[in-house]
Amino acid sequence: MNNKIFVVVISLIFLIFLSCTSGCTSVRVTDTHNVSVALQSYNSWTSNQKELDRDARSTISQIGEHVNTYNSEITKDHPDLALLRENLAQDRQLLNQWGARLDTLNTATDSFEQDTAALTYDTFSGYQTQNTLGLMTQYMKIYSVDMSNGQQYLVDYVNNADTYINYKDPDYWNDNYRQSAIQAKKQASASLADGDVALENITAQAQKLEKFQ
Repeated sequence: MNNKIFVVVISLIFLIFLSCTSGCTSVRVTDTHNVSVALQSYNSWTSNQKELDRDARSTISQIGEHVNTYNSEITKDHPDLALLRENLAQDRQLLNQWGARLDTLNTATDSFEQDTAALTYDTFSGYQTQNTLGLMTQYMKIYSVDMSNGQQYLVDYVNNADTYINYKDPDYWNDNYRQSAIQAKKQASASLADGDVALENITAQAQKLEKFQ
C-alpha cells in the first residue's frame, strides 16, 4: 500500500514539474516571439520614416536655395518674377510629395499600434516590453505631428511668399505677406527640430526593445 502511494506521489510530482517546465518555456517563447513581431513591425515603420526623411531633407534643401534666390531678386529694381514663381511652384510640388509620404508613415504607425496592441505578456519583463511599445507608439505619433506641422508651415511660407509678389509692380507689394512668410519658415524649423527629438526618443525605446529579445 505504501509503495502504491509512493508511486502515485512520485507520478504527481513529475506531472507538476513537467507542467511548470512547459508553462515557463511557453512564456519565454511567447514573449520572445512578441518582441520579434514588434521589431518586424518597427522595421517596416523605419523604412517608411527613412523615405519621408529623405524627401523632407531634399525639399528643405531646395527651398533653402530658392529662399536665397527669392531674397536676392526682390531687392532688385526689376526682379525676375517668373523665376520666383517657378521656384515656388516646384517647392509646392515637393511639399505635396512630403504630405503623401506622411500619409504612408501614418498608415505604418497605425499598423505598428495594431500589431503590438494585440500581443499579450505573462511576465514582468513582458510588461516592460509592453510599456516600451506603448511609448514607441506615442513618440511615433508625436513625430508624425511634428513633421506634418513642419510641412504645413512650409506650405504657408510658399503661399505667403507667392502672394507677396502677386503684383508686377513692387510698389504694391504688401509687406505683411513677406513677414508672414518669414514667420512661417521659423515655425517650420521649430517643428522639424521637435520631430528630431521625437525620433531620438523612438530610437532609444527601440534599443530597449532589442534587449528584451
